[in-house]
Amino acid sequence: MNLLRIDEETTANIGVVEGGQATNIVMPEIKIVAEARSLNADKLAAQVDHMVSTFQAAADKHGAELEINSTRAYNAFVIADDHPHIASVKASFEAIGAEPFTKGTGGGSDANNFNEKGLTTVNISTGMAKVHTTEEFITVDDIVKVTEFVKHYLTH
Repeated sequence: MNLLRIDEETTANIGVVEGGQATNIVMPEIKIVAEARSLNADKLAAQVDHMVSTFQAAADKHGAELEINSTRAYNAFVIADDHPHIASVKASFEAIGAEPFTKGTGGGSDANNFNEKGLTTVNISTGMAKVHTTEEFITVDDIVKVTEFVKHYLTH
């Protein structure tokens, strides 16, 4: 199964595998929780189809039954760099002496749902590094800078 970073827009992971009751007993069932994310709807559909067909092929090969429950948690969004909301966010960063830049991500947040409802929303990075690892961190300076940004953005 193609997993991890599929391309610049698409990621897929198996995050949970659970089953069994003891090491000396063949487990009667196993639960696997996987996800696929993409900024491109066609690539997302292709990755999900690939994952489902790979699971099905493995089940067929071993005479197992397969039940798949596939749901969409959120839709991707892209906001143009010249959008007025982006311009106002960049202006506040520049006003506090920070150099702003935009970057698409494959992650999901409340911003996905707000944009779906027509409320233009972006995520502001807090400067975290090694995100979602056991070595994740953020510097005090980055916390101060993002706080300065929020204060400036809300008061000007």
